[in-house]
Amino acid sequence: MDDIIKLLQQLIASKPKPKGGIASSQEGIEFLGKVLTKEQRGNLMVVGSRLTDASRFKPFSVANIGRDKRYRYIFEYERDLAGEFNKTIRFLKENPDIRLSQTQRDNIIYNLGVFRRVTEEKNKLEKGIISEGKKPEDIYAAQIDEAPVDELSLEGALDKFKDTQKKLKKAMDDLEKGFKTEKITDEKKLRLKRLYDGPGFDRPNSPNYRGYGSFFLPKLHEKGIINLNDKIYENLVKGAHHYSGADFFAPDPVRIWRKHFGNEVFEKLDNFDPDNEDIFQWLERNNIQPIQKEGPKNALEYLTPTEIQQQLTDDLKLFSVYKKPTDEASQGYIGIDDPEFRMNQIVRYGEEINEKEKVLQTLDPDSFREYIRTKPRFDSKILPFKDLNAEGGRVGFSEGSFYDNILQLEDDVLRRVLDAFKYYQDHGGKKNLRDYLRGAGKKGDQFRGAKGGIVGLRIWSDK
Repeated sequence: MDDIIKLLQQLIASKPKPKGGIASSQEGIEFLGKVLTKEQRGNLMVVGSRLTDASRFKPFSVANIGRDKRYRYIFEYERDLAGEFNKTIRFLKENPDIRLSQTQRDNIIYNLGVFRRVTEEKNKLEKGIISEGKKPEDIYAAQIDEAPVDELSLEGALDKFKDTQKKLKKAMDDLEKGFKTEKITDEKKLRLKRLYDGPGFDRPNSPNYRGYGSFFLPKLHEKGIINLNDKIYENLVKGAHHYSGADFFAPDPVRIWRKHFGNEVFEKLDNFDPDNEDIFQWLERNNIQPIQKEGPKNALEYLTPTEIQQQLTDDLKLFSVYKKPTDEASQGYIGIDDPEFRMNQIVRYGEEINEKEKVLQTLDPDSFREYIRTKPRFDSKILPFKDLNAEGGRVGFSEGSFYDNILQLEDDVLRRVLDAFKYYQDHGGKKNLRDYLRGAGKKGDQFRGAKGGIVGLRIWSDK
């Protein structure tokens, strides 16, 4: 801190050396020095403006956010300030002919005062943490772990992603140790390679690509370099790609990089130096242009056909497990003996398969045709069509539970039922699946229940 202040004071006090001549001559003008360009002023924050004093910023007070979160904010602010001052020092050393205006000098002096007060506040907070027998680094790490990505600085975001990768690796190592007898087959390796397709996941710096994406891709959208769907943008800022089922609403940032800039962008991301350049300077330096500016509305379209096909393979396997609970291959799966749970799983995987099939057809029609040709068919226990075609009344549901009965429907009929239910929901229907099916056949709730035409099908149970 003291070294930075001393060095800056020396640099801003220095003047360009004269090359001879008088002030009104060209030599004299050069002697007076060059002024900062607009771009240079924008890149040198401590020169171009007076910064907020985080130590006196009320929203950062202990009363508002607590001691531990305040420590994280103050710690990160001090780190960012140190980086900005070091950047300014490097610039002034490399450009001795620069003449700072009085306002710019005043800004530097003011911001040095901010830097000093923030450092003092950080030290005071650390002293309090240590007095409680705790470690400041542990408090900071816990805060980073709990915070959403949009609240973090770039360094904090990268720390979070690196820590997540470490935890994931440890979990995988522990799992591998727990199953030493299980061989990691080539088939399993191929499955993972297909689920995470391409160099964005294969290269050593993959965690950095994800961290850079969370932090910088929103900025590229805001500048109009790429145009993300509003919901996808909001979820990217929120860090929602960590949530369960995120492929449907929050694409992995690695996949967003890939979709908009191609696989070649990952090698270029390896030479990105966020300490010394911003993301826009990096784009210009590497002559990077998006290969696709407009982002899709459907988050699934950020997947490659290879990734979608592998997910479909996995989903179809699980759909089969819960559709055929008595098969030997289905034994041992969670909830396999619970009809209600099985029904929920069938509906879940059925809907997911349907959505992914639509996207595969859009992205790669040839792969979709081949997928349909080889897609497995399910031959589960069925109800006779003559029973299903009855006009009115119950349809073979006089015995057994609601879910036992539903699970026995022929696959094609079940698909039609689920399609009808989705149509019903899309048009404002509020019933859950159980209540909808109990009332099916009443006015407005009829659907095509069998091959060959509309059937006044009523599927419900008194039980």
